[in-house]
Amino acid sequence: MGGGLVVGELVAAALLKGARRLEMSVGMVAGGEDDAIHQVRVSCRRLRSDLKLFRKLLAGDWATGLRADLAALADACGEARDLEVIAALVRENTTSEDNEEHVDTILTALTLGLDRAAARATEVVLGDSTRDLLNTLEAIAAAPDLKPSADKPCSEVLPKLLHAATEKFNQEADKLKPWSPDDDWHEVRLLAKRVRYAADTSAAVLGDEAKATAAHAATYQELLGQHQDHCAAADALTAMADDAAAQDDPELSFTLGRLTERHRAARKPLREQFLSLYHRP
Repeated sequence: MGGGLVVGELVAAALLKGARRLEMSVGMVAGGEDDAIHQVRVSCRRLRSDLKLFRKLLAGDWATGLRADLAALADACGEARDLEVIAALVRENTTSEDNEEHVDTILTALTLGLDRAAARATEVVLGDSTRDLLNTLEAIAAAPDLKPSADKPCSEVLPKLLHAATEKFNQEADKLKPWSPDDDWHEVRLLAKRVRYAADTSAAVLGDEAKATAAHAATYQELLGQHQDHCAAADALTAMADDAAAQDDPELSFTLGRLTERHRAARKPLREQFLSLYHRP
């Protein structure tokens, strides 16, 4: 692809690439491959990001329904992925000071939850709604309904779209403080991901500058992703501690409380690392 390409052609190419990526990840789920459900989730998010990036070029309301269907599929895969990450983090952050029997109980509960969530996600991914979604994507990618402005050159339109995504990220990242709520940090992570995907989509036309933007955004996304994983682990363990207390098991509740605090403490160095990197001259 070159700078003479009109942006409508890039929209169609991005949708087709996204459809192929989603179809491949669905095939991974059908084949029982590792990380398959996560790849379905990622595929949905990338497509939703492209639709958001190009939203002002899309005619009609077809993108609204498509984004909703992609969000529903991603959400169906979310619980399994979250539990997989949380279980791995608990294993990594367990020490010899923790009660081994309690840790086994916690990991068993997380694994059982993961297996059930993965089974539910697999049923959705391999169901009729996903097959219909793939067919819809193929049809739309072949001839997306676009506004006349989509006939403009990519070299004219893409820098503005990428700048808008970057500016939104910067606006929210500028507000972050070490004590900002978890939700604020999560929002900036989502915006970093949006910049990364927008830059990836633009890189074929904009070249090295877009690639550099994507690399920076990926670094931010990785740090904030680790932060979000610890937040999710802390929340899940807190809920388990409440259940243990309700079942009159104070010792298990105590172990869960210690693990929770360990994950909450892990947020601080990640926040410091992000702020140092983001504000670096």
